[in-house]
Amino acid sequence: MKQKAVLYVILGSLLLSLMGGGTLGLTLWSRNKQLQAQVRDLQVSLAHAAIPLVHDTIHDSIPVVTQKVVTVDRTDYKKQLADKQLIRDLGLKLTQIEAENNQLRETVGKVQMQLVRRDSDSLYVYHDKWVDFELNLLSRMMAYQTRDSFDTFIARQYKHKILWGLIKWGTKGYDVKFVNYNPNSRVIHNKCLIVKE
Repeated sequence: MKQKAVLYVILGSLLLSLMGGGTLGLTLWSRNKQLQAQVRDLQVSLAHAAIPLVHDTIHDSIPVVTQKVVTVDRTDYKKQLADKQLIRDLGLKLTQIEAENNQLRETVGKVQMQLVRRDSDSLYVYHDKWVDFELNLLSRMMAYQTRDSFDTFIARQYKHKILWGLIKWGTKGYDVKFVNYNPNSRVIHNKCLIVKE
């Protein structure tokens, strides 16, 4: 009888320790999930943060803008970053989106308009490769047309390089480069996201 009681105490102690370990394991698993959620929230915050644009020039006059690309988890993109209505309007599904780029450009400049000798000296025009203006003082109307031309490149940045970069592997991140051919236009804001599984 005494041996049965000792056996029950030992089995009870063992069961309690296993339950305590299970509780500890459950607590650690729950804490790990919370930390993963915090990391995802920080990644989303980083995606919203302003990443500086680096301006450069090639061929003595063509502006180039370089910026780091933010990589975000597809779950976070779906929950917080995606413009779901716009994606629906485009006839796409969220699962189709691999990358998103949002850019704000401005065109600034001054032009000398030429008087056209008609309409009682009230029509002024200007034309070049990038813009057309027509100002009619009598009707108080101004017609304009602007054009832009630019190329966008997303470049992989390798994590490891050996032999002076001849052998490369791994991905550290991505850069996006914009080559803007209009001398009067410049990129003032850009957000580029790569959506990963």
